[in-house]
Order: sequence, then structure tokens, then C-alpha cells
Amino acid sequence: MATHQSAFGLNLRGPLALPGLGEAASGLSELELLLVGAAELEAAWSGAATPGSWRGALRDGAELTIRWGRAGDLLCGYGDEARYLLDPSFERLLCAPRTPRSLAWRRVLLSRVLPLVAIARGYEALHAAAVRTPTGIVALAGASGAGKSTLAAELVRRGYGLAGDDVLVVGRHASGAAGFPGGAHLSLEPGGEKGLDAEVLGKLGGKLWAIVDGAASEPAPVAAIVLLERGEGPAEVEELPPSPLTLAPFMLGLPDEEGRAGARFALYADLVESGRLLRLSGDASAAEMAEILERAVASPAMAAVGESR
Repeated sequence: MATHQSAFGLNLRGPLALPGLGEAASGLSELELLLVGAAELEAAWSGAATPGSWRGALRDGAELTIRWGRAGDLLCGYGDEARYLLDPSFERLLCAPRTPRSLAWRRVLLSRVLPLVAIARGYEALHAAAVRTPTGIVALAGASGAGKSTLAAELVRRGYGLAGDDVLVVGRHASGAAGFPGGAHLSLEPGGEKGLDAEVLGKLGGKLWAIVDGAASEPAPVAAIVLLERGEGPAEVEELPPSPLTLAPFMLGLPDEEGRAGARFALYADLVESGRLLRLSGDASAAEMAEILERAVASPAMAAVGESR
């Protein structure tokens, strides 16, 4: 089976084609994606290593569960809709949806499960939307509801390529610390597709799930990480000291991880040292926030970062 798509630093191979992904890129780890029945997945599962599992609510109200197996495999569940099993070698992902034609399980695969696979394969991940600029990737980190996707959509309208909607995978690449795009998918409020060259795939959890043209597909240096904070007063950008500790609330990981803290913080230290760490705050429209941020990332300091690479 030939490799045919890439996302989150992984080349995906197998018969399961996913919407909005670019072609395979050189130098990336490979993952085999297979669509299977529930019985086949259950037979492959080694059984829970511990009694409990990590649980979290998704935007559509369904529950995401993550559980390690006795053999080192990783089982993810999406409510009653789908289960995903990563084998102990981290090289094959079995997907067992209840309704194979449904968009919802594919969206969870693309927005939640594949980033977890990337983390298992040694990458790190930020809770951030991201766009590609001439100087590199600009990540928009923030809590749920901070407006990351809305601001990313506004920046895409201004000509920047989408690099991620809710998660940016980061890691080491030939040129150093880099971001790895996650595809052309964007979650939008109804009506948010206006002004975008976008194909709406469906409505999930009250939001539109769309694919936008011109998305980034190749790894690139991270030019800036922007902490998006809504608050009172006019919008403004503030330069922050380059400390990886500032990013700790937005770092994503797997449950029961051991021995990764040192390498994780070393990577984020490199990211904030080689790029810029900014805070964008205030009460303003997405268009106003985008204009202020656009001026900041086009500043001479940002240009110097790009030229130094």
C-alpha cells in the first residue's frame, strides 16, 4: 500500500483516504491507517493496563477516552461512535467506526487521535491554531473558546495558509525545531465560511467543518507563538520573555507519560528562543485582531527571525 497523505508529522498509508490532507512529505514517520470492524479491533486490543482511563468532553458533547493497553498499545474511544487502536509499535492505527460513512468519527480522528499518535511517536503538541506566513508558522495558542479558529480564518482570508485548526504538532526537523501542519480543516461558526475559498463538509457540534484552499503542507520553522487572551480594552500585542514555562497550560500530552519532561521543555525552549513569544489581548473583532497581529508578525524583528533561518 502506497503512502498517499500526510498530517501532524506523519505520512499516512493505506486504503483509508481522509479529506483535506496534503500529499506525503519526505522525511516523516509512517503510519498505516486501516478501517476495521469492532470485533477485529477488540481482538487486537491487549486489554487495559490500569482500571481507569483518561476522559474528556468534546465539542459535540461526546466523550473522548484514552487508555493504555497491557502490551503498550493505545485505545481511544469517541463516545459510542468509534474506537481507534494504535498498536504497540505505534506504526498501525485501526479505526472502527459505528457508521463508516459518518463525518464525525473522521473529524475526531483528524483533530484528536492523529495528534495523540504523533505525541506517542515522539512529537509534542500545542493547543493552538496556526497559519503559515512568509517568515514561518505563527501559532495561536489559547483555551477553548478563546477564538483561535475564528482568528485563524480571518488570517486565511488575508492570504496566509492554514497550518492547523486546534492542534499544532511540533518537533525536530532538518532545519531545527519546527511545526508540522495538520491539514486544511477549519471549524467555523455558521456564516464563518464567507470570504473563504472553502468547501463545507458538514455541520458537527453546531459548527461547520470545512476545508480551505491554500493550506500549508510542509514542516516549517515556528516564527511566533501568540497567546490569545480575550479581555477588556483595545486589542494589543505584547512581547513576552522567551520562557517555555509560559506555554505549559497549552502543552498537550498523553496520560501516564514518564521521562518526557526534559526533552519536552528543551524543544519548547528552542521554539521560543528561535522565534517570538507574544500575547494578543483585548476586546476587538477578529478583523481588528488579525490586523494588529499581521503588523506584529510583519515587523522588522520578525523579518530578522525569518532571515536568520
